[in-house]
Amino acid sequence: MVGGLGVGLKKRLLQHQINHYLARLAKTQNEEQFYNEFDVILKGLHRFAGPNRPAMENVRKAFQRKHPWAELSRLLLQDRISKVSREKLAENFFCDWVMEAKTREKLEEEGFKAPWFFVISPTNACNLNCYGCYAHEYEKGQGLSYPTFDRILREAKQLGIQFIIISGGEPFHYKDRKTGKDLLDLLEEHDDMFFQIYTNGTLLDDKTIERLAKIGNAAPAISMEGFKKETDERRGSQVWEKITEARRRLHEVGVLQGFSVTVTRENASIVSSDEFIDDLIAKHVSFGWYFIYIPIGKKPAVELMPTIEQRSKLREKVWEWRSNRPIFIGDFWNDGPWTGGCIAGGRKYFHINSSGDVEPCVFIHFAVDNIMELWKKGKGLREAIISPFFLSIRKKQLEKNHNWLTPCAIIDKPEILRDAVKEYNAYPTHKGAETIIKGNIASFLDEYAKRLEATTRPEFEKMVAGEYDSPGVKLSKVIENYRRKNRQELEIQTRRVERI
Repeated sequence: MVGGLGVGLKKRLLQHQINHYLARLAKTQNEEQFYNEFDVILKGLHRFAGPNRPAMENVRKAFQRKHPWAELSRLLLQDRISKVSREKLAENFFCDWVMEAKTREKLEEEGFKAPWFFVISPTNACNLNCYGCYAHEYEKGQGLSYPTFDRILREAKQLGIQFIIISGGEPFHYKDRKTGKDLLDLLEEHDDMFFQIYTNGTLLDDKTIERLAKIGNAAPAISMEGFKKETDERRGSQVWEKITEARRRLHEVGVLQGFSVTVTRENASIVSSDEFIDDLIAKHVSFGWYFIYIPIGKKPAVELMPTIEQRSKLREKVWEWRSNRPIFIGDFWNDGPWTGGCIAGGRKYFHINSSGDVEPCVFIHFAVDNIMELWKKGKGLREAIISPFFLSIRKKQLEKNHNWLTPCAIIDKPEILRDAVKEYNAYPTHKGAETIIKGNIASFLDEYAKRLEATTRPEFEKMVAGEYDSPGVKLSKVIENYRRKNRQELEIQTRRVERI
């Protein structure tokens, strides 16, 4: 009990201190005041940093030279997020990341390493009918019951996981039939967690946005295909106007907001243009994610996949924007060198679909476990994360993938997924899921993967050799460290599973 109180007190003290500093920064009136105040705060914190002093010094130098992410911090605190959103970000994202470190360390001593986040799709229902939707073929219906949804989140917290991504279907379409509760009720009930929500944006009406602002612990990432023409062509007439108005209202009430783009051969040049990203920044968008089109779901079409040259161009632009634009951007395929390769299979994330199937990735529609079935056996989220199926995918990545510009077990190294599915007799989680691993699509992916490997391997070798290193960040060291950590973590978890 005393220990628990001690941790609680430490957490409250940390929250108070961080909120105090953020309030000081939010009160600054212009750019010069903001940077001067930040430097004073960092100088004061430096003497308490202990072994973290070098990292603190790097942060201070980044702010002194006004790095784009420092500018993003200024925009967030002075203009984009409310006091409620600011404090929830600090408490649920940063403070819990620090305070839950002990929980995670203890679990790691037991041979278990939890991913930092995972994705839940509580419903497959959606009010739009977009061609190429990866989730379109899942069985329609209510999806996860509210008690199931709630229990998954409670188990996540026990594993030190405080950040959850919600997908779908359309998450704001979710409503439990028995209780009448919806997604916003869940966000409110779990106000000690932080959520990112992938949404088409069309259900973000005034009432929903006002409630999001009041709760403060969620950031919508609105899906789009480019500008008005590209977005309306795929998503429907006037969708662009609806999401533009939603963005205006989200900014007005101070809700953190982002974007999500599926990159196809048709829109690749548009979504990798300066005009596209500058328009988003002008609309107060603070983060975003790029996804390569995967030929699954509704009428899969390999001809929609971006070319190898388009993928390379996107990587060049995203990496360039990180050095000169005040916005955080992630690219799940091209960022392989920064993430240690593929993050799926429980290494850094996984997916629970609307039927409770535990999938390695939102695009890998195969599973060996269902969360409800695991509960019946006295097991749960922890066992799902270290399933032999998941560990097999990670092991095969270590053995077969030595080029992290081709991280994906679906389209870049397709033999990895096929072998793991066959080895563990993983079941398809919807009709037609198997087309990704056999038949015409699989044959196309084999050729695509060969060409991609030949094109990207020389570039990745340059990264390993240090040719992409900068004074602030050495990518070669990042790659070297991940190679060691990936193997160590897998070996520890594999030994643990073998002992059970």
